[in-house]
This record gives sequence, structure tokens and C-alpha cells, in this order.
Amino acid sequence: MGTWSVNSFGNDSAGDWIIDLLENPTYDFIRETLLASMAGERYTLLNENAIAAAEVICIINGIKSTDKFYVNDYEQVSHNLEPAIENLKQQVMPRDLKELALASISDIEKESELKEMWEDDEEWIAAIIALKERLSKII
Repeated sequence: MGTWSVNSFGNDSAGDWIIDLLENPTYDFIRETLLASMAGERYTLLNENAIAAAEVICIINGIKSTDKFYVNDYEQVSHNLEPAIENLKQQVMPRDLKELALASISDIEKESELKEMWEDDEEWIAAIIALKERLSKII
């Protein structure tokens, strides 16, 4: 049985994506993830990966969620995520990546399979809005 959560790292897709990030900790990989979510069909798996990628951008910039459920999800994946984040911090983040992440999350929020699955769930809507707010705080 799969894991489902409204939080960025609380699903199987995000967990698998984190393993892929650990194997390829580059901003190009994050960019590809965000672009894949925006291209063509808006599949749930691609949307969940883009949300995880956007969250990683926030974390690298020191902007983590303080929501208790997010913190629990983060703790479950931190052993894989933290080495990738440390590697990414040694690289220069492309200036346009934040805007690409915002565009990707906005697309997911407007029209996607993931939105269709969660559209009546106030927690999912709040989690997406909070993620966009964290991304907006990045200078």
C-alpha cells in the first residue's frame, strides 16, 4: 500500500525522487523535475516530484515549514535528503530556478491530476499555498 500525504515529502513518489536526487544532486536534475511536471500531461507522480523539488529549493535557502506534519515527513526522509542538500549547497543555484518552481507549483494548483485528487481537501490547498509563500520569500 502506498503512502499519501498532503505534505511535500509524505508520499512514495517524493521518497523515490529523493533517492534519485541523492544519486544526481544537481540543479539540472531539479530543473528537469520541475519542467517535466509542466510538460504535457499533468500526472500525479510528476506533480508530487515537482512539489518535493520546490520544497528542496526552500530548504536550501533556509526556509523550512514549521507545520508539525511536514516536520514528521521530513524526518522520515532526512537521512537521504540531507546529503543531497549539502551537495547542492556547494553549487550555485540558477537565478531562475525559484521562478520555475513557483510556475510549476502554480500549474499544479490550477490544473493537474494531483489537484483533482486533493481539490476538496483544505489541508492540501493550505500546503500548496504555504509552499508558494515559502518560495516567494527566497531572494
